[in-house]
Amino acid sequence: MPILLKVDELEPGMVLANNIYNEFSVLLPHGRHLNEYDIAALQRKFPDILIEVTDPVLDEMVAFDNNQHDQEVSREVRKNIAIVSKKVSQSLRSGVELKGPNVVGIQKVIEEMMEYLENNPVTMAIIEQSGNWSDYLQEHSSNVFYLSLVMGNTIRNYIKQERERLSAAKSISNAMNLTPLATAALFHDIGMTPLEQLYKKEEPLTNEEKKAVRAHPVTGAEMLPEQIDPMVKLIIRCHHENQNGTGYPEGLSGDRINIFARIIRVADAYAAATAHKVYQKAKSQIQTLHEMLYGPFRQLYDPVVIKVFGSIMQPLPIGAKLKLESEQWAVVVRHNQGQPFQPDLVVAYDQLGDPLDQNQLIGPFTLGENKDIRVRSFGDENIEFLNDLDHESPEIDANQLLQQAEQSIMDFSYP
Repeated sequence: MPILLKVDELEPGMVLANNIYNEFSVLLPHGRHLNEYDIAALQRKFPDILIEVTDPVLDEMVAFDNNQHDQEVSREVRKNIAIVSKKVSQSLRSGVELKGPNVVGIQKVIEEMMEYLENNPVTMAIIEQSGNWSDYLQEHSSNVFYLSLVMGNTIRNYIKQERERLSAAKSISNAMNLTPLATAALFHDIGMTPLEQLYKKEEPLTNEEKKAVRAHPVTGAEMLPEQIDPMVKLIIRCHHENQNGTGYPEGLSGDRINIFARIIRVADAYAAATAHKVYQKAKSQIQTLHEMLYGPFRQLYDPVVIKVFGSIMQPLPIGAKLKLESEQWAVVVRHNQGQPFQPDLVVAYDQLGDPLDQNQLIGPFTLGENKDIRVRSFGDENIEFLNDLDHESPEIDANQLLQQAEQSIMDFSYP
């Protein structure tokens, strides 16, 4: 299994465990022995990403989880949806309205990707933020689509229960049909297309810009042709509503919010928070997921949906090297779906970063199980809070939430 290294930790001769992509094009292929020119290029183009390199010695000594299948499925789905999203954006920018015939082709791709995900189930949902996209909405829509469908496939019974519970009918024959969720996930931010310039703005939004952003769920629903399922339009209108009633545009709460909109709300928040911004570095996956699961904003999300989301995400990826308080290094070998912030680790490197002998390895053990082994950092990020994780969610005033979400374009998606 590969080990994740920062770009400035790479050395000539190291072998790539997986392809390195620029968007969806292969920049450097797996199996390549890195040279100094490769490393210099990566330092210029992707200074903040983690690179997967092989460690055949450790791989022989420890049984790692293998998430290559999950990575491939994620990339395939997101690539195809990104292509569709780009075509939609280009049409709208050129002043071409979406018509029924245009949507037929889009719907075909949606159905193909839904079938692909059903036939290729994943254990973990993995998205990669490129940081080098010319079109933010293209990447964001593909990530939200993928995360929403993985969640939807995971909680089909809950979806059926919610749809039937809130319907006047005793049963809904297609209650588990995820097509409205998939279609709405692709189009959820279509109303932001006329406002794309705001994603590049470094200054706080003006009052008029805030008003336009808060209108984008309604605007987006109105941009879709009449042939679109009315439920899709409803989902889009509701995808920024919050469980506690502090969302927009109508301030709906609880089960007054469509279940599909509740799913997209979680996927949208996570994808927005971990995206690279002109004015601010992306939040890490571990920080974002921790804030969403255990932070003060947990009350914004459907409790069932957010719990399931935590179980399918991977805040500390397989192969991540964690620095310990002892100055040694541990490696993540397995994910813990019940407690995503307590993966299984192996202490595998000494204080100088050199591999330990097999008889010196400690583990595998679950983080927190061995009180004498405490983590310090992952890359440049301090993760000491994981040693004494408190899963209590502090309360926060609803008005305070709204006041905090008034500065930048991303604040309207996350929290």
